[in-house]
Amino acid sequence: MRKGYAKYFGNLVKERGQPNLSDDQYRRMMNIVFLDGMLAGIDDIRKPLAGTREAHKYDMDYFRIDRKLTEITGNLEPRALLDEMLNLDNR
Repeated sequence: MRKGYAKYFGNLVKERGQPNLSDDQYRRMMNIVFLDGMLAGIDDIRKPLAGTREAHKYDMDYFRIDRKLTEITGNLEPRALLDEMLNLDNR
């Protein structure tokens, strides 16, 4: 199940501006947003295909992308992930 990283980070930037992250953590955030967006796109494709064999064609792609997203985020909730990213910058 997606945690909504793209939406969270998008709202954060909209409301407070870009967080003060190092280049590495900023790239990490952008990769997270990209992967979350890919999962949202696959979900949009699969919804009208629900219950058909066609829907299963996207399962492996979804699984692969979701696994990569989990590797990058540690499966943390968006707020906890942002806290971690900010703390890593302060070390």
